[in-house]
Amino acid sequence: MCGRVVTASSPEELSDYMGVDEIVATLEGPDHNVAPTGQLPMVWVISADTPVGTGPYRRGTTRCLGIARWGLVPSWARDPSIGNRLFNARSETVAEKPSFRSALRHRRCLVPVDGFYEWGPALPDSKERSRKQPWYVHRSDGNPMVLAGLREEWSGDDDINPASPMNTCTLITVTANADLGEVHHRMPAVLEPDSWADWLDPTVTVAGAVLPVLRPAAAGVIKLHPVDRRVGNTRNKGAHLLDEAAVPAANCGTTGDQEVLW
Repeated sequence: MCGRVVTASSPEELSDYMGVDEIVATLEGPDHNVAPTGQLPMVWVISADTPVGTGPYRRGTTRCLGIARWGLVPSWARDPSIGNRLFNARSETVAEKPSFRSALRHRRCLVPVDGFYEWGPALPDSKERSRKQPWYVHRSDGNPMVLAGLREEWSGDDDINPASPMNTCTLITVTANADLGEVHHRMPAVLEPDSWADWLDPTVTVAGAVLPVLRPAAAGVIKLHPVDRRVGNTRNKGAHLLDEAAVPAANCGTTGDQEVLW
C-alpha cells in the first residue's frame, strides 16, 4: 500500500511539468510527511466549450491543478470518515468495488508527488531486527512522481454539508516492480507523460480501456534509500526526513510507526 507521500514541488513547478491550463487551488506549502486525510495536489480535466488547442491535450478539455483530501469519499457516503480507509485502491479490483467503480469510469485524476515512503524488512545491521525499516522512494530522473488516482466531490447530508463540496482522492496501487519488490509487494501506479492524457480523457468511460495504463513502473524509473524511523510519526516534518540513514535510528519509540498506523 501507499500510506505516506512527500509534496515539496511548488504549484508552478507542477503546472509547468504537467502542462496545466489553470491552477484552481494550492497546498499551503511543502510537506515531507503526508498521511491519509492530509491534502494532496491533484490534476484533472474538465470539459470546455471551446478547444484549448492541439498537441497532447484532448480537444474541448481544460487541465486543472487543485488539491484534494487524501481518502476517497464516495458521493453516496453519509459520513466522510469512510475516506479514512479508502486512501488506496487495488488495480486488480478497482473496476468492481462499489466505492471506486464510478470514479474509475468518470473521475480519474493524477496525483503528482515528489516521492513516497514504504516500510520493509529491517536492514541487516539494524539493532532492532523485529521492526520495519522505512525507505524513501522517488524517481531516478528527479522529476515529480505522477501517480494514478481517482477523485470524488462529497457534499453529504444537509446537517453536515460543508460550505462547498469537499474534493477527495485515492491512489491506485499495482504489483511492485523489481526495484521495490524486496521492500514491499505493492506500489502506487506511476504514470509516464505519454499516458497522462489517456488516463485523464473524460470521453473514455469504459474501465477496460484505461486499466492497461495501470502497471508497475519500468525497471530503473525509481530508486530508494533507507530513512530515519522518525518518519513514522506524522508530527515529524521537514526535508531532513529524506536524508539517507546509514544506520537506522534505534530509539525512536514505536508510536506512529507506519506498520502500526496502516
